[in-house]
Amino acid sequence: MPRHSLPSRRGRRTALTADPGASPVSSAVSPPAAGPSRKRRFRPTQLIPTVVGVGAVVALVVASNPGDLGRAIARFDLLLIPVILALSASFYVLQGVRWYFLLRDIGAGISVGDSILLNIAGQSTGMLPLGELTRAVFASEASGEVEFGEVVATVTVQELIFMLILILIAVPGVLSIHRALPGLIVALCGIACVMVLLLVPPCFRLVHRLVERTPLLRRFTGQVDHLRQDTVVLLHQPKTLGWSVLSVAGAGVGITLFWLVVHGLSGADLSWPMASFVLAASYVAGAVSLIPGGIGAAEASVVGLLVLAGVDPATATAAALLQRIADKGFATVMGFIAYAIARRRFHLSGLSALRPTQPVPPVPATLEPVGV
Repeated sequence: MPRHSLPSRRGRRTALTADPGASPVSSAVSPPAAGPSRKRRFRPTQLIPTVVGVGAVVALVVASNPGDLGRAIARFDLLLIPVILALSASFYVLQGVRWYFLLRDIGAGISVGDSILLNIAGQSTGMLPLGELTRAVFASEASGEVEFGEVVATVTVQELIFMLILILIAVPGVLSIHRALPGLIVALCGIACVMVLLLVPPCFRLVHRLVERTPLLRRFTGQVDHLRQDTVVLLHQPKTLGWSVLSVAGAGVGITLFWLVVHGLSGADLSWPMASFVLAASYVAGAVSLIPGGIGAAEASVVGLLVLAGVDPATATAAALLQRIADKGFATVMGFIAYAIARRRFHLSGLSALRPTQPVPPVPATLEPVGV
């Protein structure tokens, strides 16, 4: 049977690289043209979210009493470290395998092994602003067959489905704390709203008009339209949901990792369902905060919910910090190693591919249902 996939866009330019003087029709068929590169100036204000997040972590450490925090960390069962690191590596391997099938659907000629390599390499900048898009840059460069915007759509779909799965797994843990039920409902409603905005054309038209009429957002109209179109095509494919079983496995690995971190702190007792709820809440808090890596917001939610579950503040803070190290810290180390390999293999140019050429004019959106 023929494999259904996204239509090939080889030779097309997205809003990131389009020539501002060309019409939308001509830009869709013309080959990429080199334009004057304009480097982005570094603004100190870009560091404000990160500074706020780090400040929140420092506040948690001070509030939990550094002495008690040190004693809690000292009680950690060191025999669990190899298992926790293996789970952390397994999480990103599963994420890379899941990403491979999404990349295949858009026509990227990347093997499953290279997908895993590029996914891990992208974790090297996970704590930086827009660092989550690094793997999309790497995949578009390594493939040479798909554009950056199309790969961003695969990342968007993967993260949306993973978040939904993580929240659904957390339902039993939420039911054990009735006061947490409103938070779960809000998170599910938030994801449902995103899906509706993407899949229902009349709703997307409202977003499109809002972006067009907002001075600071108007220049991103083209990017928003292309991202929406590519994302909707992926969401309409049955295989997208079918291969989400890998996201379920990844969520199980991530929850088990967090549960072992808490379990390794002597005196901390937490059920697996409750651990799933705490982890899901931290993911949502990190995403809503818009802070790179969710730093500060994720830790604060972990500490608050663990204390609510009966864990003492020092142990709860230790669990939040060790979880960050075991997950993002270890992933960053793996990322630098993987990037060194991928750079030689694919001659990657890194984040320089994200530098825009000129301000992009609005591109008319295709607001009719696509991919049905």
